[in-house]
Amino acid sequence: MGNTITTATSSSKQEEDTTKEKILLECDYLIVGAGATPLAFLDTLLLELPQAKVILIDKKNIPGGHWVDAYGYVRLHQPSVVYGLESRQLEGNWLKCILTNFALPWAYRSTKTEILEYFGSFVNDKVASKQVDFYPNCVYDFKEASNLKSTSNTKDDGIHRFSSVDGTVSYKVKVRSKLVDGTRGECIIPHDTPPQFPVDEGICILTPNQIYDAIEANDASILHKDKQFVVLGAGKTGMDCIVYLQSVMNIDPSKIAWIISQDVWMLKSSPWIWPQYVAKHAGDKLQAALELEEKGAFTRLDESITPSTFRYPVVQSHHLQLLRKVKTVIRRGRATAIRCSKQGVATTIEFGSDHAPWQVPFEDCVFIHATSPGPFNFKDTSEPIFASSQKMTLDYLFAPPISFNNSCLAKLEAARVKKTLDVNVMKELVVAYLGEEISESVNAMTTDDMLRILIKRVDIMGFVCQANITEGILFAILDKDPLVSIRWMKSSRVSLLSVPLSKSGVCDKVRTLLANATALGLAENDVRMLKIVSEKIKPLEGM
Repeated sequence: MGNTITTATSSSKQEEDTTKEKILLECDYLIVGAGATPLAFLDTLLLELPQAKVILIDKKNIPGGHWVDAYGYVRLHQPSVVYGLESRQLEGNWLKCILTNFALPWAYRSTKTEILEYFGSFVNDKVASKQVDFYPNCVYDFKEASNLKSTSNTKDDGIHRFSSVDGTVSYKVKVRSKLVDGTRGECIIPHDTPPQFPVDEGICILTPNQIYDAIEANDASILHKDKQFVVLGAGKTGMDCIVYLQSVMNIDPSKIAWIISQDVWMLKSSPWIWPQYVAKHAGDKLQAALELEEKGAFTRLDESITPSTFRYPVVQSHHLQLLRKVKTVIRRGRATAIRCSKQGVATTIEFGSDHAPWQVPFEDCVFIHATSPGPFNFKDTSEPIFASSQKMTLDYLFAPPISFNNSCLAKLEAARVKKTLDVNVMKELVVAYLGEEISESVNAMTTDDMLRILIKRVDIMGFVCQANITEGILFAILDKDPLVSIRWMKSSRVSLLSVPLSKSGVCDKVRTLLANATALGLAENDVRMLKIVSEKIKPLEGM
């Protein structure tokens, strides 16, 4: 990777036992996870609270989350200019890219190597500044936490516990502020998970990583000119495999088959504007998608087939052309088994009782496993983002890109600490949500109590209009003056508002929600809150 990661354990002056060592540490924030989500939170938190002391732990040996184990030819599935950290560019800048490359930075997708070096350099710098202690190869036991009285792995004295992956070292941490769980939406990739269906012995099934490694090693068994491939998986990993087979391995598309469980809408060229179009069409997702397709923002694999769901990567036009060259596309739902004939050759893929098996027409065939769940595999979502005065759980507030969501959460947490939240509006919103009967008791609520009620995760695969509700609330409470909030968003490199000439349209979004409240099925308390939000954010009209 080119970076040597400085770790707290490697520089610790603690004396080690030959038995299980116990080390007592202290920090303001204990952050679990060192992928894109927690690092975006960490970066903004330290920009806002530079005196904060943070302990960062991760089960992997370097920062980067799923990028550490991703296949070698992977690139970022969204524009690099709004991914990563608020404090530093991932690549280039707008003006340089336009003047020297004659292209908009929107088109660039960073490589795995670039991303790992970027995150590694950031963590190294924070460790060097003594703002952060990084403990790789360590895990926090959330199962143990569920058995304790409070909402985190701690007792009333604020002591948390984590340990090395191999169990040889145990750490006790005095956390003065909060535990931050950055693992809820952890991306699950094929490298980490075998196929979730039986595969008969003798069948050659490889992960995208193994395909890449075989090519790098010049493996003749994979490079054989008669080799044919069956890609399993309709997500972006499967798409990457299709592109790699044709553009790097020079496999003729006639020698590729693609098993997809369902057709999906994909982003073609625009930022994530899905929620407001769903609201505009009163909850009719198909009409929203068709309008976005007409505008050139959405696309699909086959123009004759209407997709049944929506996915989030931006698909580049030349990649879409390669995907469409594959004509053997099997749409029979999810594969449930790959079976051999008596001669030991893979001949059928089973799809359950609703679909007939598919007879594989290739004799010398490699199956590529791209069927892992991928992103958005949220574990228990019942716990709020602001779970308590002792714990936060990072999640989506509105929409991809993920980095800005968690930068906003850090901004909220810092505003809570600095007491710059608009507490009066927060109280109004809480009363609107819970009812007038709590109008007296709301004064006894802490800001954490109110944030727990007001800041909700958005189910980006479900009720997407919650994204616009939360966006409006964020603008209403982040500062007493909403203009301060929007100026921060425009200055943040991970915000889409940092793109020249972009506008939030938040006032229009709130009006659209109110106008279509009945058709969208908005609850009465949501409507009451939106009316308060609408008044507060009036200074943002047209911005």
